[in-house]
Amino acid sequence: MNNSTELAEELRQETVVPATASKVGVASVVLLGLSGQQIIPSALIGAAYMPLESGNGAWLSMLLAMCATLCVMAAVNIFARRYVVTGSMMSYVGLAFGRRLERLVAASYLIGFLVACAAVTASTVMFTSSFLQSIGLEYANEGWFQALSAIAIAALAGSCAWRGLDASISLTAWLAFLSLPLVLIATIASAANTGFDLRSQFALADTDWHSVVRGAIVGLAYFVGVDALASLAAETRNPKKSVPIILNSVLLITGVAYVGILFVCTPMMNAHVAELNEGISPTAIITQVAGMAYLQKPIDLLLIGATFASLVAFLNYGSRVFATAAQNGFLPQIFSRIHPKFGSPTGATVLMAVPAAGVPVALQYLAASPPLQSTAYLSTLYSLFWVGPYIILCVGAIKEVFKETTRAPIQVAVVLIGMIVFLCLFVDSFMSGAEGVMKWLPYIMLALTIAGYIVFNMNEAFTCSRKHKQ
Repeated sequence: MNNSTELAEELRQETVVPATASKVGVASVVLLGLSGQQIIPSALIGAAYMPLESGNGAWLSMLLAMCATLCVMAAVNIFARRYVVTGSMMSYVGLAFGRRLERLVAASYLIGFLVACAAVTASTVMFTSSFLQSIGLEYANEGWFQALSAIAIAALAGSCAWRGLDASISLTAWLAFLSLPLVLIATIASAANTGFDLRSQFALADTDWHSVVRGAIVGLAYFVGVDALASLAAETRNPKKSVPIILNSVLLITGVAYVGILFVCTPMMNAHVAELNEGISPTAIITQVAGMAYLQKPIDLLLIGATFASLVAFLNYGSRVFATAAQNGFLPQIFSRIHPKFGSPTGATVLMAVPAAGVPVALQYLAASPPLQSTAYLSTLYSLFWVGPYIILCVGAIKEVFKETTRAPIQVAVVLIGMIVFLCLFVDSFMSGAEGVMKWLPYIMLALTIAGYIVFNMNEAFTCSRKHKQ
């Protein structure tokens, strides 16, 4: 065995080393996952914009998106029940196919994490500026103020993630759900005023199947990233049993919440399409229809906390994947260092927090892109970075199943469905007919993935060379 292969095998073993001796329970990680998915802000955004795509079929579009993602999670779970790793999909693909595809998935996955954190930072800045302006802070929408806000938000989130998983869960569990009572009150009151009109929704009135399918493709973006919870396996009690439960629980809870709020809000949003097209926020429409306009500001304030909690969650997932990539030789070893007290990947957390602040600031000043526009661009872009790894992972999961003496045809069929759906999404992203910046996002994703692959390849070659000299 040559030195390069020896190092590769050595580094592969390191990916299964727990990041910390402390273990957290299933419920705690599920709460962190729900925070990461921005369950309440995403539910409100989906309630407003999914009906624009699918009309009365919005609930079905979201349900189909959830089912397709559950099929991909079946692929993740095939690996999660067999291996305890800290690199999530990246490690699973490495176990199935070896270093080359692992490196390719790492390039897409890691850059996706950086873009995701930048998107959540921009979203938090958007909510913060909107709220501060609504209470009379005139300069809240000024570029300099939003830039400083992005830096402060990313630095604070990085500090929370650096304090370790326990501290992050304690914080995000509160921030993510503080707005829930007020959102429920306003949503139920508004639905009582407009009516549910379930008959039209079940009959898909004035909706065709093409719209439902297109809506399902849009809906997939609401579930992308759940798989990253697998990176916490080494810090979870009984991980081979717990991780599949965690992944399925987060997906089902978010999916049911999204479908439920669509049933309630679709008739109302159908009646306020003009306002939505003018940029009126869903919280403004819901509170006005409910006759509770006074709740809009408190809800907007609490949604700032919910989006911030998502950033903390993503920094926790991503830092562990980055640390594993450094252990594997794709990144400099400094990013694999673990804090001796908190058990958090210190260097990797800093590495993620810097672009989380820097990308929104750069878009603000170099591209004259305000937080609302930046959020739209970055959210779409980061979803694209997950699609390719999902497809490769599904192939790997099928390969893993065929290693077993007792094969499960249903399991293979489920994974195949997920792979086909995301393959269609990948192709559709290049043929969607989008205009402007949105048209170029798939090509930006490809270019950045190729660049990341080259950088990781060079760093691994350098690491192998240095190891050989030692």
